[in-house]
Amino acid sequence: MNVVDGHMHILDASWLPEGLRRAWARQAAGRSHPERDPADIFPRVGMGQSDPDGALTIAAFDRAGVAAGVMPVVDWTIVGRPAGEHLPIRDLHARNQVLADAVPGRLFFCAGIDPRHPDAAEILDHAARMPGCRGVKLYPAAGWDLGDPAHAWLFERILELDLPVVVHTSPLGGDPLQTVRSRPAEVAALLARYPAMTVVFAHAGLEAWWAEALDAATGWQRAYLELSLWQRCALADYPEFRRRVARMRAQLGAHRLIFGSDIIRGDRSDPRGEELMTWIDRVASLAEPYAGEPPVLAAEELALFLAANAVRVFNLKELS
Repeated sequence: MNVVDGHMHILDASWLPEGLRRAWARQAAGRSHPERDPADIFPRVGMGQSDPDGALTIAAFDRAGVAAGVMPVVDWTIVGRPAGEHLPIRDLHARNQVLADAVPGRLFFCAGIDPRHPDAAEILDHAARMPGCRGVKLYPAAGWDLGDPAHAWLFERILELDLPVVVHTSPLGGDPLQTVRSRPAEVAALLARYPAMTVVFAHAGLEAWWAEALDAATGWQRAYLELSLWQRCALADYPEFRRRVARMRAQLGAHRLIFGSDIIRGDRSDPRGEELMTWIDRVASLAEPYAGEPPVLAAEELALFLAANAVRVFNLKELS
């Protein structure tokens, strides 16, 4: 069974903007009562999800039978800038290319672009020339709008480059993000303006917007739902997960579903790949009967979902 993780990350804590790490410390501090001091949490933020050379990730891929992974780079450098230093987005792209070069045919990436950079066009063109770059990742929740006329150049250039666009469409985020800018309805408006563009709804609206994401993608021939983080639903309520995927298959088609995990691996984040293996098993079981109900996907549809759709959308010709 061929598997491609269509949404995963390899990071080191030092690659994240300090302002973002401080915001995540504030989030963590507020999850308990009495609240803790964010300053006490900050030194540990991201440390358990650090795998800078990708060794843990590739070993986990080998254990789980994953042929390759796609890393959608997120440009948090503007939203994470208010405090301290950050790794420039060009350098983060370069580090992802180094990771791809280390294991040919196993790792690819999507360039993270925030169109508010004065040199955003050059950042995009420079990344697009890297051999491991197979798409563009947009994160409007960082504080910009997909529909802003000032950013029209970005989508016109993406069409010229013939690259797919991965757009974050989950309400998950919190401080310091403006999650409403990532609503699937905003992506539907983008598709209406650029119907020839291939658009991937990252996380397929999980959790509050999943039905909106499905409805927004329906009817567009180049729209895809990518189900990273959906292991949360599959583990919490597997019958509900099956019902949702059955609805996606009926309304959109199995050829428009992309498997992903959004796992950022480290010594405290799925270091050996057990979470990934469990997630793959839950998806593979969609092709089997369950609790007296028929399979959700045929075997050939499962193959599309687990790998073939990602290979086609991200032009992973090395796996063809």
